[in-house]
Amino acid sequence: MADDVTRLETADHLSALFANGGVSRSDLLIAAAGARPEVGGVLAQLPDRRYTELRQVWEDLPAIPVGL
Repeated sequence: MADDVTRLETADHLSALFANGGVSRSDLLIAAAGARPEVGGVLAQLPDRRYTELRQVWEDLPAIPVGL
């Protein structure tokens, strides 16, 4: 995983996405399209499943630090 990608940065791009319910891995990648490429690279490692809350992203990517 990219060492400089944090949960805070990732959440900035994804948190609003969950307001309307569950999302797919593809939805997460689309939402992060405006982020740095490293963020998309980390999210690309997610399994292809439904996410109903941001916390589930952290469960699948436990190595991402909260901040630097």
